[in-house]
Amino acid sequence: MSISLDILRLAQTFAAHAATRQQAISQNIANANTPGYRSRDAVSFSDFLENTNAGRRDAQIRPDARPVTLSPDGNTVSLEHEMMRAVEARQSHDLALGVYSTARDILRAVITRR
Repeated sequence: MSISLDILRLAQTFAAHAATRQQAISQNIANANTPGYRSRDAVSFSDFLENTNAGRRDAQIRPDARPVTLSPDGNTVSLEHEMMRAVEARQSHDLALGVYSTARDILRAVITRR
């Protein structure tokens, strides 16, 4: 019997992407009052997955192409937007852990029945 572990790798990569997004969000919040600071976000999950599968260490965090706000001092961080991003990142991380846990439980069930 052949069992593919691709779902576990995908869940791990999804959790890593969520952690990368959380890192970008925390940097944005820390620099919310820094004049000229440009908000950043992680690359899309598809780009993140492609870079990970290819073994590339391209920049996984990039400046926002279309920031939601621009203050007079040139700062583009919106704390409200960052809080929404933080919720999205947490939900993504929770989803990845749920998939990983379910796949682990299935593997355990298969192994113990042998």
